[in-house]
Amino acid sequence: MRKKTLFISIGVIGAFLYIIGSVASSWAELSALEIKRIEKAIGKVKSEARGTKGEGYREIQAIGANAGPYLAEALDDKSLTTESRKLICELLGELRVKEGVAPLIYNLKNKTETIRAAACKSLGMIKDPQAIDPLIGMLSDENSWAREEAIYALMEFDIKTPPAIADLLRDQKDTVRLAAIKFLNKKLDPSTAKAIGEALAKDKSDNVRAIAAKTLGELKDKAAVDILMEVVTEDTYSAARQEAAVALGKIGDQKAISSLIKALKDDYKDIQLSAAQSLKNITGQDFGRDYEKWVAWFEEQSR
Repeated sequence: MRKKTLFISIGVIGAFLYIIGSVASSWAELSALEIKRIEKAIGKVKSEARGTKGEGYREIQAIGANAGPYLAEALDDKSLTTESRKLICELLGELRVKEGVAPLIYNLKNKTETIRAAACKSLGMIKDPQAIDPLIGMLSDENSWAREEAIYALMEFDIKTPPAIADLLRDQKDTVRLAAIKFLNKKLDPSTAKAIGEALAKDKSDNVRAIAAKTLGELKDKAAVDILMEVVTEDTYSAARQEAAVALGKIGDQKAISSLIKALKDDYKDIQLSAAQSLKNITGQDFGRDYEKWVAWFEEQSR
């Protein structure tokens, strides 16, 4: 009886080991097939034909992270065309390939600006801390697109504001200045308030001025009240006037009351509403958008 039981046990174990072996063999075979699929897709991305490149790009997207190490290795290929190198840089970021960090950093020095810009963008998507210093170095790149992408990439890291970001509020390219003010709005570093105030006063970009006004309000920068008072009634861009109205309410300086009352006469209802809310925040009074009542109240307070 014991021999029979032992025989059955050995048989069960043998069957189990056979199944495990078969599964392992299948896994190994699948892995080999997957590698071939990845290599084939990368080969398409390296192709000279634009349509074939796009096909390979989509195949790698479908494969996902398993293609990462092979993509990183492919980026070291010196024979890559500019377009293929750019696509591989983009895929490394899209798939968040950690192995791609070192080759992407190397490609920040590429002679082609589109590749440098793509490398910046992907490093921001991967968010590996070793990319921070190289990206800060890219803030002085000769190409505006690369500078812009470096700013957006650095925005993804929890870092102190590099001084160069505030300096880029004076960049000749409006897209770079816009990226810089977005960075400063996200980080809210009080040390950058002066540069933001100067941008609000002088920048020719409507969007830069609007975000600058918003940022000064979120910083609650009292030194910016005078320029915000001017913007709320004089700026040609309605969004900048509205952000200035909101900002003055957040800062809460009573000096702004007269300008906010003037803003109640703005042609845009949203600006009137923002001015009325800020007046309520500053004074504790609530006359809504009634310009005459606010004027009467203000004159009484001024006696």
